[in-house]
Amino acid sequence: MLKKLHFLVLIGLALFTQLPAQTLKNIYRHNLPVLRIPTALIDKVETAEIDGQRTMRVIQFNGFVSQIPVVQIDSITHTDGTALDPSQLGNLRTASVMGVVRGPTGAPEMNAIVRSPYGGEETRTDPNGVFFLNNIMVYDKLGYISITKPGFHQASRSFLPLESGSNRVNVQLLTMTQSGTFSAMAGGTVTSGLLQLTFPANAIQLNGQPYSGTVRVFAAALDPTSPIMYDQMPGELLGGMNDSLRLLRSFGMASIELRDDNMNELHLANGVSATLTFNIPTDLQAEAPATIDWWSFDELLGYWKHEGEAQKQGTQYIGAASHFSWWNCDRPENFNDFHGAVNTVGGTPVSDAQINVISPTLGTGVIYTNAEGTFTCRVPKNQNLTLNVNLTCSSTNDWALAHTETIASSTQPLNNLITASLSGRYPIAGTVLNCVGQPVDSGYVKMGPQIFITQYGSFNIQTCSLGEYVIRGYNITNLDSIKVSEMITLQVDSTGANAENITTCSTMFGAVADVDGNIYETVLIGDQWWMAENLKTAHFTDGSEIPNVTTNLAWNQLTTPAWCNYNNSVTNDSIYGKLYNWFTTVDSRNVCPTGWHVPTDAEWIILRDYLGAIGQGVKMKTVNGWGLSNSLATNESGFSALPGGIFSNIDANFINAGYFGNFWSSTEYFLLTDNAWLRSMNYLNGNVTRVDYNKRNGISIRCIKD
Repeated sequence: MLKKLHFLVLIGLALFTQLPAQTLKNIYRHNLPVLRIPTALIDKVETAEIDGQRTMRVIQFNGFVSQIPVVQIDSITHTDGTALDPSQLGNLRTASVMGVVRGPTGAPEMNAIVRSPYGGEETRTDPNGVFFLNNIMVYDKLGYISITKPGFHQASRSFLPLESGSNRVNVQLLTMTQSGTFSAMAGGTVTSGLLQLTFPANAIQLNGQPYSGTVRVFAAALDPTSPIMYDQMPGELLGGMNDSLRLLRSFGMASIELRDDNMNELHLANGVSATLTFNIPTDLQAEAPATIDWWSFDELLGYWKHEGEAQKQGTQYIGAASHFSWWNCDRPENFNDFHGAVNTVGGTPVSDAQINVISPTLGTGVIYTNAEGTFTCRVPKNQNLTLNVNLTCSSTNDWALAHTETIASSTQPLNNLITASLSGRYPIAGTVLNCVGQPVDSGYVKMGPQIFITQYGSFNIQTCSLGEYVIRGYNITNLDSIKVSEMITLQVDSTGANAENITTCSTMFGAVADVDGNIYETVLIGDQWWMAENLKTAHFTDGSEIPNVTTNLAWNQLTTPAWCNYNNSVTNDSIYGKLYNWFTTVDSRNVCPTGWHVPTDAEWIILRDYLGAIGQGVKMKTVNGWGLSNSLATNESGFSALPGGIFSNIDANFINAGYFGNFWSSTEYFLLTDNAWLRSMNYLNGNVTRVDYNKRNGISIRCIKD
């Protein structure tokens, strides 16, 4: 038995399927199984000197060899269980992955933790939701990362690793929204979108002991007919079944988590199951089989585990869940690997494209090209597939079809170069450099809301119309000191535009914490440091409490500080922050973090002058989260204005969340002493309006640095 040793590089993976119980050899790193293999498959275990280091070789009867340097192993144990033959996954190696993490509205999520569960490598997202995770451990056939952030369901992404270059992914987090509650003693039923959950009585445990209190259910059901599902779901549609990997077609998928009133995790007792009922989307009902395979997602291992079958009753699938994470109704198929690249007719790689692969039996799969225009995915065998290349357009902030063709899959892996004509597209090319003139290791260009990853500093953006574009380069090689370029204005003509070298030397982003421990992203706009999130604190900087007032009658009588959440909902607090009356903004105890204050009307004017007299709202509003129009918001300033609405002292109601964003100044309106100046933005246009409101209204606050 090997004792505690340092394990820094190679790892393995445990994949469980519906195999008979076996004796397993488990090799661990950080107390997690990194290679789990049935002893019945092992011919012999030996050590050998390989590349200058002592290496353990686990040799199977089929000739497949797993090689793990001895100094990288924590421990070895033997247990009973089930496992997949590791030869299904190929050899261990390193790969890199990069991407963008967004929230439910499509706005970027900062400080989400991105981790390689196999090797433990870890990073976090920057203020634009971008991350780079380089040289993580993967198998030839499977790479895997997890994404966590408080307030969201755990997310993840599995991928077929590229042979060279970085893998490109997009991830959309799902808010932990309470779907309902039930008594653990009595059991109950909770509905969330396309999903219904039924729990038996006395079936819940807390820390392994019977639990009798209230169970809070947090469920998020996904629509399997929506392309956005591919950004929201965990892993990929890949499952282990009968000792082999299968490609899956989902007919219903959901994340389910159980919590007590203190947000401690709750679990089903051993031997007990809950009933999950999925409504089959209308578009899938005609092809939905009477019996479908039933899967749960293993968040440690990165793929779907076959759990049995679910039965169709009418337009629903009903299955039993013995534990909770993600559950899925899927039809499995055999597949081939697909390695592809997209170039223009002139041979330029088409980066950051969304590739849709449409199968007659498995529907639409979604992947993304990296900075070199390459991608990998898995496709069903022996089918004619439609391949669509979608590109974003800054005027719509949405994917638009740029190229389509038919590709025939067979019984062997595919390697295809797609040559896309891209008529009506005009390229912007350039290189992002650091302060000493070298191409950045981890960089990207932001144009409006869109992110374009660089490769060795180089980028090529396919724009969709002629005219003026504004771009900015980012260097996040050091996340503690993110460097950006100035905003660069380019004129795109019929030949495109050359941005040449973009130097990233300015510090633009930071963070600040309030007295309650809330951490806010901050952004430098001109010479002013602004909070890029709405204030959430319930205390002044001296620790004294700001009263939470929830009724209009009490609120309208106050001339002292108060706050509330929109609709008095804690969920809205996490999205929009709190709403405060004006008296809070001028209280000497200071509602803002130490060293920060509520901006004066004059300071708002300085921001306006820097961004330009017209259309400042376009540069200040988040791209998503507003009404449907949102007037082509780009958020290029990084201010990230959100439509937090108002607690109105006139209407005795909460109004306009999602449509209007309003932000106090600390300056009284000089004509009416009951009023004060604020700045207002709305979804209908790109303006920022200077208006006066009654001081008793509940309005959002953005703080500015002293």
